[in-house]
Amino acid sequence: MPLPDAAQWRRLSPLLDEALDLEPPARSAYLADLRRRDAALADELAVLLSGALHADAKRFLACSVDGDDAPAASLAGTRIGPYCIECPLGEGGTGAVWAARRSDGRFEGTVAIKLLHLSLVGRTGALRFEREGAILARLTHPHIARLLDAGVTDHGQPYLVLDLVQGERIDHYCDSRRLDVEQRLALFDDVLAAVAHAHSHLVVHRDLKPTNILVDTHGKVKLLDFGIAKMLEERSAGVTVTAEGQRALTPQYAAPEQLQDGPVTTATDVYSLGVLLYLLLAGQHPTSSGTASSVEVMRATLERPPPLMSASLAGPGAGVESSAEERAADRGTSAARLHGQLRGDLDNIVARALSKDPAQRYQTVAALAEDLHRHRTHQPVSARADSWIYRSAKLMRRHRGMVAASLVVAASVVAGLTGTLTQAQRARAAAAQALQERDRARTQLSYTRASGELINFLLQEGFDKPFSTTELLARAEQVLDSQFANDPAPRAHLRSIVAEMYQVASFGEKSETLLLRARADALAASDPLLLSTVECQLAYQYGNNGSFDKAVPLLEGAIARLHKASPAEQITLAGCLHARSEVVSLHGDVQAAFDDAASALDALRDAGPGDRSLALIARSSLANAEVELGRMADAARDYRRAIDEFTAMGRGSTRPVALLHNNMGWLLSRSGQTLAALESFQRAMEISSRFGPVEPVLEGNYANRLIELGRTQEAIPLIEHALATAKARGDRRNGPLLLTQGARAWCLVNDLKRCAEMLAAARSGLAAVLPPGHSMEGQLEVSEAQLDLARVDLPRARSRLNHAIAILDAASEKNPYQIRALSMLARVEQQMGDLAGAGLHADQAVARARAAMAGFPHSEWLGGALAARGLVHRARGETEAARDAWREALVEFRATVGDTAPATKEVRQLIGS
Repeated sequence: MPLPDAAQWRRLSPLLDEALDLEPPARSAYLADLRRRDAALADELAVLLSGALHADAKRFLACSVDGDDAPAASLAGTRIGPYCIECPLGEGGTGAVWAARRSDGRFEGTVAIKLLHLSLVGRTGALRFEREGAILARLTHPHIARLLDAGVTDHGQPYLVLDLVQGERIDHYCDSRRLDVEQRLALFDDVLAAVAHAHSHLVVHRDLKPTNILVDTHGKVKLLDFGIAKMLEERSAGVTVTAEGQRALTPQYAAPEQLQDGPVTTATDVYSLGVLLYLLLAGQHPTSSGTASSVEVMRATLERPPPLMSASLAGPGAGVESSAEERAADRGTSAARLHGQLRGDLDNIVARALSKDPAQRYQTVAALAEDLHRHRTHQPVSARADSWIYRSAKLMRRHRGMVAASLVVAASVVAGLTGTLTQAQRARAAAAQALQERDRARTQLSYTRASGELINFLLQEGFDKPFSTTELLARAEQVLDSQFANDPAPRAHLRSIVAEMYQVASFGEKSETLLLRARADALAASDPLLLSTVECQLAYQYGNNGSFDKAVPLLEGAIARLHKASPAEQITLAGCLHARSEVVSLHGDVQAAFDDAASALDALRDAGPGDRSLALIARSSLANAEVELGRMADAARDYRRAIDEFTAMGRGSTRPVALLHNNMGWLLSRSGQTLAALESFQRAMEISSRFGPVEPVLEGNYANRLIELGRTQEAIPLIEHALATAKARGDRRNGPLLLTQGARAWCLVNDLKRCAEMLAAARSGLAAVLPPGHSMEGQLEVSEAQLDLARVDLPRARSRLNHAIAILDAASEKNPYQIRALSMLARVEQQMGDLAGAGLHADQAVARARAAMAGFPHSEWLGGALAARGLVHRARGETEAARDAWREALVEFRATVGDTAPATKEVRQLIGS
């Protein structure tokens, strides 16, 4: 393909930029429109697009990474320094970007090489490219594509070598995963951080758009610049770099001053960020459609005021290519709810960023980021006109309990001004309320004294005597029955405390019996708030035993009563919301669990020192739900925060912290970090052992990590002990879970009879405590498939694995066992000779494993998927591709399970075979 000369390129470059940013249907319409106006120019553009269309069909930045595609142009195979060019990735205003691989043997890996267009090579072009290399070298930020090398070839070709970012453009990433508004704002925070970093180094991006902002396989934002970044000091130094027709911009995202050749400042990038944020939140461009010509786009940018984002959901707007409901569905909500979320602060923030006048916009990206942060934390934002009403509304949102109490006082004062009669009525109401509060305070005082007496008794009885905890609790029951025989309210309160202690010790049946008696006492005492507390605790116990039909009505009734109670009862409400979060999580409704945990934390926002433990436990429940929803980074942050706060309170070695370490290990396990998970579980066991026998679930979790590491003989006694403890305690939920996970150990030591017995018992037990379709059922199917494989029953194993995948895909929680199931299925199909199915499932396993890494650099799940892919390659006769897959798997396994694990040993043998 002959390259255009400089004059032709000046005409074609901006058109090529626009065309490449369009989806294929819109690109065809764009080319047809251009052909009507200038047929010759359209033909030239079509030639340049031909290579790009091929790259588009294979997805951006993916054409040569796996070596599947032949070079699309004559530069393929060309060497630039130590790099060998492989295939084109894209075109920009001043050059082309190619995938390349280092070929000097120093390290392996694919990079992106950016070449200045050959028609522009000359002294000034080379100097300009070297200057861009110097700029990019200063931009070291986790969300900016890293510059690896820069130089000029012997033939005068300037080049930059950058990280090859494999990912999706940010808008497609958000829509494909149906991220909600809060998640999109969190991702946008990373974009703002990258741009702010560039601005701090006097670099304005000038061409911010979705194709320059990718989200990689770990969910990490990467900012790209395939044009030339401009330094702010260039204008101040009087250096003119931008030539006519070579503006590094895309009309759909360009600021008005760019289109008018005005000064480019940090506010220019703010405008582009406003367009991007409008697109991410509302699902459409603020002023133009995807098929508009460049002239129409520029006219709209200069002349048409963008509608408010929320208004764009009320009816047709500029550029609407899908219905409001469809766009809302892509954001995990309805059009009405999305309208409400965007209305107000977000509308005003984006409108300010999109101001036609640069002076009216945010002058820095940091100012834009600060307003978005203030919106997310319910504080007043600068983009909205200040007023007493506005600030009061924000105050009420942040401090609901305090403000509600204050409003009662304020309402009484205002009512006093309306007349003597109203004043008297309010006074009587206030007096009644005061009496009610006095009675409530007296009741609470009596509960406190009763609790103190009970604790004093337990300490005296247990001091220097060989009483176990359960013996002390049994003695406490006898005391409260006799001491409070005629006083049902404190008796109910104390019974609930003793029942909670039994719950902590995993004596569920004993706890349930006491709570039923406490509920009867609360009903006899006619104390609705005490009744709510006891019923929420009882509902939690029901849920833990799988009796969801009993748990849910109790929770609903208690929470309804508490919503009608005074703001002073927010702590009780928070406890019930936390209990419901745990129950619905066990039932498999993860989103509802997240919502309740978040509401509990909100109710505890102004909690005093005595309620900090409940707040931290609620945060742990929130993190548990985040794990199930696949938000690993958020969950890890919340677990660490809770552990740090407990430690700061001097409670770093308590049972709740042991549970937090266990949950952190669970998170690490689900992210494929087996060695790190083992350490967390070990820490949990160390803390737990200080208070008596280690909890069965902790012992089981630790044992299962030992199995993954090939230490099966160490794991078996731990599993046996955990099962015996769970059975002795009547633990109907954790017993079946331990059987499901632990049976694998007996399969591995070839005790297939015991393995089968355990799995049969697990299936019966799970059916009694979990709803149909729960992800644990899929995990059980995987364990049973492992038994089938040990029996060399491939067809049955294949059937079970397909069923497991269907269950795990349908479940609301993100269970990584689907990755193991896909990897196992690929191996089974490869052994059965179904190489098409094996290849498909191996590729799916690899893709899902990469998506589930959640920011971690390596993953055991990915290692297993790559090992399976290598076996499929070998069966096809693709020996080198197989070894490449196994080498990559070896890196993953060494980092996550170590050199001595069975998986590591297997791929090492496969590489040498």
